[in-house]
Amino acid sequence: MFINYEHENHVYNVTVEHRENQFFVTYDNNEYTVNATESKPGQLKIELGGRVIKCVISEGEENKFVFIDGNIFKVKRIELTGQKRTGKKESGLNSPISGTVVSVKIKEGDTVKKDDVIMVIEAMKMEYLIRAPYNGTIKKVNFKEKDQIEIGQTTAELEGKEA
Repeated sequence: MFINYEHENHVYNVTVEHRENQFFVTYDNNEYTVNATESKPGQLKIELGGRVIKCVISEGEENKFVFIDGNIFKVKRIELTGQKRTGKKESGLNSPISGTVVSVKIKEGDTVKKDDVIMVIEAMKMEYLIRAPYNGTIKKVNFKEKDQIEIGQTTAELEGKEA
């Protein structure tokens, strides 16, 4: 299985194989042996290189969100296809957390650059910045200030060109 995960505006490609009650994870040409058990629904205990990692997994509309040591990782399974890319990107920017929208920095039709802040969401007295993953144009804004937002909901839609 091939998985892409996003963290701090970087996308990482990972391959996961399940063999003989163990997972083998390949990243950056290195293979890691991983044991994982679900302690409660949505809670995993992962053993990796003598280290134990506890994490919580929450499902959004299209992605899963993994919470480890205060970090949020957005995970999306990518199906391999033989389709050629057109160079045009369209993306829904999903919320990594449930909370309250405290600031909307854009409106429909705005042009944004990679890493521009699109929206600010507050949850448990912490602010989460939704940033543009690439240069583009805002096609749709789905929330306004003071709206409640759930994890995985699409904050805004962005269209742009691949670099």
